[in-house]
Amino acid sequence: MPNNPPRSPESSTLQRAAANALQSRSVRVERLDGYLFRTYRLTTSKDFFYLLRCRPSHNIRLLRHEEDRLEVEGVTLRTLSSRMAGFSARLIEYHTTTIPIGSKYLISGPFEGSILSDIEASLSRQACANIDRSLGQYVRSLAAVTGASFGPIRQAPEFGSQSWGRVFAAMLETVLRDGEDALINLPYESMKDLVRRHRACLDQITQPRLVLLELSADDNVVVDTKTNRVTGLLDFSTAFWGDPYMSDCWYKPTKSFAEGFGKLPNGDTDERTRQYLYVLYHALLAIVRRSYRPSEGSDELDARRDLTTAIRQLTAMVR
Repeated sequence: MPNNPPRSPESSTLQRAAANALQSRSVRVERLDGYLFRTYRLTTSKDFFYLLRCRPSHNIRLLRHEEDRLEVEGVTLRTLSSRMAGFSARLIEYHTTTIPIGSKYLISGPFEGSILSDIEASLSRQACANIDRSLGQYVRSLAAVTGASFGPIRQAPEFGSQSWGRVFAAMLETVLRDGEDALINLPYESMKDLVRRHRACLDQITQPRLVLLELSADDNVVVDTKTNRVTGLLDFSTAFWGDPYMSDCWYKPTKSFAEGFGKLPNGDTDERTRQYLYVLYHALLAIVRRSYRPSEGSDELDARRDLTTAIRQLTAMVR
């Protein structure tokens, strides 16, 4: 009778930590590829799974705003558990020390269904449209959660800002500094100037709402395959208080997603101006991220085209 292959020390340590947190004697640990932070699926039964997420290996370069993702996710999960009806995933455990697995880590769940990237190839066009529509509805529910001030979700409200324009400019500045550190050729001053000129347009947003900056990737969406409805999201680490239309799901939304959410952000000139500012941000982020982590495979040429288009449109819109 053949012997089972020995488990790696890392796998054994993760399994012990997961079993203790989930209070289960049997936990299957599976490494999931394609995520910035190391991500493991924890399975205790056939109906549910959990996630364990920890910092990436030391050779992975992080941008400034990516450093505290575990902390942000922990705060976000606690917030949604108490304020969003029907929100099932919760924070199971957040270890702020490197004991016992050699890194800070977070366990969340339970999640019910399949990760969209695992099943997308087998879905019909209509099924994909139904999932997009359901995702729009889910994002609308997230946007209904409001905050006291704009800015990072983890900070005390008194340290936030009542100006969305100020917070957006600070977020852009953070990515610009990453770009400057990497000596990337970009029109830095032109982008800063456009944000200054359109500040009044941004400040028309007066109600801080929960936003997930990076939401729409197929490996982030959990789906009920029987109903083609979204049952949850895996990653809440990019949350902040801002304008929901800044999320990447509005970068190039599908018609079905917009129908689910209820409204496209193109009703008037001010809405279109804000969307071009958000396109500028996401295109810039894609360019800088590509420089820091070329293996992620994003298309820099497409991002630079989008950035050029956004700058051109925003320049023409200057009052």
